[in-house]
Amino acid sequence: MGAKAEKREMFVTSPQFYRTIVLLSVPIILQQLLRVSVDTLDSIMLGRIDQVQMSAVSQAQQIFFIFYTVCSGFSAGCSVLIAQYWGRRDTESIKTLVAIGVRSIAVFGVLFSAVVMIWPERLLRIYSSDPELIRLGVPYLRIASLMYPVCAVSTMIFACCRGFEEMKVSFTTNVISYPLNVFLDFCLIFGNFGMPELGIRGAAVGTVIARVVELLILCRFLFRKEKKLSMKPSDLGRRDRRLLGDFWKVGLPIVFHELIWSTGTTAGSSITGQMGTTIVAGYNIANVYYQLMACVTNAILYSCSTTIGKTIGSGASKDRIQKEAYSMVLIGLVSGTLMGLLTLMFGGLFTRLYVLTPDAAAYARNFMLVFAAIWPFSGMEMTGMIAVLRAGGDGKMGLICDIFSMWMFTIPLAAACAFVFRLSPYLVVSIIKFNIAIEAFVGIWRIHTKKWMRNLTR
Repeated sequence: MGAKAEKREMFVTSPQFYRTIVLLSVPIILQQLLRVSVDTLDSIMLGRIDQVQMSAVSQAQQIFFIFYTVCSGFSAGCSVLIAQYWGRRDTESIKTLVAIGVRSIAVFGVLFSAVVMIWPERLLRIYSSDPELIRLGVPYLRIASLMYPVCAVSTMIFACCRGFEEMKVSFTTNVISYPLNVFLDFCLIFGNFGMPELGIRGAAVGTVIARVVELLILCRFLFRKEKKLSMKPSDLGRRDRRLLGDFWKVGLPIVFHELIWSTGTTAGSSITGQMGTTIVAGYNIANVYYQLMACVTNAILYSCSTTIGKTIGSGASKDRIQKEAYSMVLIGLVSGTLMGLLTLMFGGLFTRLYVLTPDAAAYARNFMLVFAAIWPFSGMEMTGMIAVLRAGGDGKMGLICDIFSMWMFTIPLAAACAFVFRLSPYLVVSIIKFNIAIEAFVGIWRIHTKKWMRNLTR
């Protein structure tokens, strides 16, 4: 009886705890669905023209993937600090952190944009050896690079708002910007409603315009509508050496982790990209569906991170924090398993939205089976390794784990299987994704040690 009681105490039993995470997650899920829907519709529209243009955009977006994940690293570090200060209701420190985050990420966005604009062809050759894909991808990438600084600032503001539990702004902003993106892409790709027919370049132009509109809406909310902080434009000039040091101390490990992870993920895409255009098309479609399912787990990740960060900042006991952490891993397992089941049930139907050769469609369906198997581990990795450990100030564990498990194990092994032993592409992708399972179990072990719990407020 005592053992059973102790086992039950590993998890939070209050329904309010789970209700809070659900309520925080819903607006983010809607926002994430809108975001991924734009990418999905873009790929469908380009796929209606031809398979090569769809694949060219998918390969060009690998560059943006690295950029966006590094931006997410900066933003996550700032959000971790804000969530803990929100637990203390220290709004003055939060305003300063918002200012530090926005300025830092704007500089990064401008620099990255310049690199992509100057050397688009060299960057694309990392991910594909197909001359036609590179030829089509270069103009798309040059135009799309204009949105990088704008997107960087928007990403930071969204993350800061999540840190002080202002979740609805994500959805209310994107309910305007993302439908606008789809409409502009529809007009500019095909030349509808009297607009020029730009094909692949039209998708880039539509995205740039929509991102600018998104930032304008966000700024209006932050400086005129939001009442928890009541920020003014002049607050973006706030400075504090102590908080700046904390920003870099917490943020840099997360940024490096995101960089290592995103380059590793794109290295996996590069491996499949060298295996043939048909395999690339199948893999990219399966990955679009994976990202669609990830809307739910990403939202849960953000909600869990904010919730446990607030708990740590409020000065709660280690036992309470540990209970919440274990409960979040359980939430990740359940949600990940559900995503896997949905992939098995509807993945095949999703491929029918595209005009594909029979071989490409078969590759897409079979790659989805691999993704379905990895989903339970992906859910635990997101809520454990990423949400919980980062919220506790332990961003280094994920970085160390990715360096060893991804770059020293799964990526070299997958490359050898693809190019030396010429093994099945399904086995190659399975090896690439196995890194997720490793991270899930390392995250659980780290949570068990309690060494990750750090109150970062002062």
